[in-house]
Amino acid sequence: MAPLLIFVLFFYTLLPGNNSVTTFGHLSVRSGGSLTIPCFYDQEYKQHVKYWCKGRLWTSCSTLVRSDSPQSKSDVSIADDPDQLVFTVTMTNLQEKDSDTYWCAVEIGGFGTMDDCKSISLTVTADTYGVWTESLLSAGRGGSVTISCHYDRRYKHHVKYWCKGYHWSTCTIMVRSDSPQSKGEVSITDDPDQLVFSVTMRNLQEKDSDTYWCAVEIHGAQDVAVLLPITVLEATQATTTQHRDLISATKSSTTNHPTNKTSPSTLMVLLVILGLLVLLGALFFVTWSRSRNPNHKL
Repeated sequence: MAPLLIFVLFFYTLLPGNNSVTTFGHLSVRSGGSLTIPCFYDQEYKQHVKYWCKGRLWTSCSTLVRSDSPQSKSDVSIADDPDQLVFTVTMTNLQEKDSDTYWCAVEIGGFGTMDDCKSISLTVTADTYGVWTESLLSAGRGGSVTISCHYDRRYKHHVKYWCKGYHWSTCTIMVRSDSPQSKGEVSITDDPDQLVFSVTMRNLQEKDSDTYWCAVEIHGAQDVAVLLPITVLEATQATTTQHRDLISATKSSTTNHPTNKTSPSTLMVLLVILGLLVLLGALFFVTWSRSRNPNHKL
């Protein structure tokens, strides 16, 4: 029975931990740009080592930077803020070859205890689809923010709008530049001369944390849009991350909504473990049965 126990413990250590780490599911950035990713964690991890790992599978990803060693390597750096329960990773001069799966991770330590982590998919593209804005944005509860949405000259006379929702294909339009430009706590203004439209959101509350979209209406073709995840925090926690080189998306793009769902790789490992446990259980039963009855023949 001992080999079976060791086998289970070995595979148990390969699985991500308690799902106490959260970040965005997917981000897209323009080639040559920069990106700062926030990785949130629970109070219990306040004093733990944090690190940033690259690779499709958690079990074989390569650690790029750690919070307990030189916190900057080449174009990647890490900074931990235990008071706010968040560590941030900044990647600069991103190229298409940097498109991959990355992991926000917290080192737990100890045999049989797995590190905790959350994956994020990063896509680096050469095209901005004609619309761009900040990368990520966080604001204080009760405060206001103004988002600048930039667009190509070809869209100078097109209708602009601001959309809220987990998926671009089903998001809810909040305000448009060709209709009443203020609804509730949200307003929109377009400045064609500067090729930018601005959206202001006031009296922000935690329920306003969501994925939003700067969008341009295209008659007879697919609208173009850029996503912006907004997180509403306590006023003392709020900082605004502004990288104008970031996030572009089309109608088919995935979302940047924070998630605690189990990753596909984790599910695959769980299924493999389950199958192997069933097989080992069957072998153990056969061996035990034969030891009880030495004259038994297969």
